[in-house]
Amino acid sequence: MSKFGSSITYKIVDLISIFNKYGQEYFETKRNEYLESQNEPKDSNLYKINVEKIKKLIEFIKNNIDSLTCENEMKMECYFNKNEPAFVNGEVNRKLFNFSYADKIYNFAQKNNLDMRMHTIVWYRHFPKQLLDYLDGKSYEEKRNLTLKFIRVYMEELHSRYPNCYCVDVINEMVADPDELNYLKEEGESLYEFDQDGIRIDNWYRFLGKNYYIEIYKIAREVFGDNTKLFYNDNNEGNKEKQRYYINIIQTIKRYELENGLKLLDGFGMQMHLWGGETAEQLKEIFDFYTRLGLEIQVTEFDVSCHDTVDHQEQLFYDFINVISNYDIKVFTMWGLNDELSWLSEFEPLIVDKNYDNKKFAENYLTHFSNKLKSNKKNLKL
Repeated sequence: MSKFGSSITYKIVDLISIFNKYGQEYFETKRNEYLESQNEPKDSNLYKINVEKIKKLIEFIKNNIDSLTCENEMKMECYFNKNEPAFVNGEVNRKLFNFSYADKIYNFAQKNNLDMRMHTIVWYRHFPKQLLDYLDGKSYEEKRNLTLKFIRVYMEELHSRYPNCYCVDVINEMVADPDELNYLKEEGESLYEFDQDGIRIDNWYRFLGKNYYIEIYKIAREVFGDNTKLFYNDNNEGNKEKQRYYINIIQTIKRYELENGLKLLDGFGMQMHLWGGETAEQLKEIFDFYTRLGLEIQVTEFDVSCHDTVDHQEQLFYDFINVISNYDIKVFTMWGLNDELSWLSEFEPLIVDKNYDNKKFAENYLTHFSNKLKSNKKNLKL
């Protein structure tokens, strides 16, 4: 069964709830009150969601969306209670975790019969300050054991609270990105370290050691069980150097699986943030490479922020769906519900425009991936 998904934020869910509760007469007044209470910047596009747009948004979700991904609400540290310590009396302090925001999205998904993707647990950008403070001055072995204990408890909390997620992005962007490093160098910014296998030397690496990802996937399998798919998620998929790193990492995982009779990694999440320079042939080469890895492949954060021309961008949208249709990829997720709500809004990078209307090529994506759309068409009474 295929899935057409989108990322979403708790604020969007709250605005939908406000519309459903107060109706169109009071929506914009209540929208403003709510966004002000959330300290939303006055220039935020959320203030542009009027009655017409919220109606279209609700209809788009109702008719097309099969699954949702939290943009930030399940990421470690984003919504932690800042005044709580990481450990109390040697045990992980579960009061540190604030899941009230993720609850809104998960409950919305459950109410509307939508699947959920859990995104994301371990990411180099998020190493909790409270954990870092607690580990200060401890031995390497203590740091390692306490960090693994912290990760396990966080996973346990996620699993118990959100049991109906069909897959989990366990680790995000672990591999060094040569293009990113070149950009940082050109801008005169600090570079990060990585080892001979291309793995970023971040705090997770420093406290857990080389091949730390094996330990993290072992914990994830123990916590989430065999019925939940465990994924690795990354971007800039066409970079040849990154591809070599991926092969080495996946081979390391597969050797461990074979030697220990375990299944740790189910799939690779291709973010597919396209930047406009890709051709149809390059896209084909990319999908040829990833579909040969022996893992399930999903597109997890799609957008096309072309920096060239509108015509080139439009052609890339067509090229992408034409290429991907030739591969057995069942899950496709946009990063944002439409151009206005995208993190790259200025580039109009999605298949739904800023008026919340489908672009002319949107039907190609929806027809191919949306199981909900297929079911609706199948059940139409003529």
